[in-house]
Amino acid sequence: MKRHPFPIAVAFFAVTLDLPQLHAAEPDSGTQILEWKDGKKACVMLGFDDSAPSQLKNVVPELEKRKIIGNFYLVTGSGVWANTKAKWEEASKSPYVVVANHTFTHKGVEDAAQLDPELAKCNEVLYALHPQRKQPYLLGWGRPGGVPWKVTKEEQEAALAKHHLVDRPPFAGPPINYHSAAETVGAVDKALAKGDMVQLVMHGVGGDWLVTPVEWFTALLDKLEASREEVWVADVVSWHQYVTERKTAAVKVVQSDKTSIRLNLTCEADPALYNLPLTLSTKVPADWKNCVVAQGATKTPVPVKEGAAQYAALPGGGEINITPAGQ
Repeated sequence: MKRHPFPIAVAFFAVTLDLPQLHAAEPDSGTQILEWKDGKKACVMLGFDDSAPSQLKNVVPELEKRKIIGNFYLVTGSGVWANTKAKWEEASKSPYVVVANHTFTHKGVEDAAQLDPELAKCNEVLYALHPQRKQPYLLGWGRPGGVPWKVTKEEQEAALAKHHLVDRPPFAGPPINYHSAAETVGAVDKALAKGDMVQLVMHGVGGDWLVTPVEWFTALLDKLEASREEVWVADVVSWHQYVTERKTAAVKVVQSDKTSIRLNLTCEADPALYNLPLTLSTKVPADWKNCVVAQGATKTPVPVKEGAAQYAALPGGGEINITPAGQ
């Protein structure tokens, strides 16, 4: 086994988010904002730290084959990165590889003045991987473990906001917290049972350091594939956008009768950075079997299930108009 190139922490933290499944938009409006995207029962995030080379060999191909998203917390000023830079540049072209900031050197910081360049230099490399994207945009961020971190919570939050970074939520992962494939897979079952979010973070997979056996990793992916109808496998930015928008969202009824339902969806988040559609469920008249949901230039056919239409809508994206199909 290779020695870890960075100092490491010896413990992680478990996620404890207990949120209701539905969020009323307005009293008696008949519309609810669903807890998770597409009405899924739980949210799972897969994180991979430190730019470990085994991730290129054993993780990226499996995610691409199965069309499952992973969050890669990269250290872009390290010798490990320098030796694999070209491979990461190629891997980042995949829609299933989401790059995130793990600081430039993974050496920690003694004060806020040191934190700023650690974030800025890493961001510069990550932005260069996707030059076609309009800047600034949100990137995920994970604090490196096992190194000095002498900044206050307020100083850290200010630096993350300055550099448009999303702090990842608490996490757990193999082999430190989960000691078998069954325990690793069990984290998904627990999230489903609670309607919760869980983030599993790994380092080396089948090699390098803090090694997760490949068999444990593929068992986890098998579970996620089998649970596609129930689990939203998210990147950290989309998770953050959805939760942030949902918490401040409001739906108001503009008009509602047997021929159409018109709604206005808003939220308090900055639309330049928070532009992920929310998933809504609206009760419709009993004789509607299918309907069409229109917002802006987008029109989407939606089936009616148990008297309600479930659909995606963008806060601030214009009036939502729901009509029975064929009208």
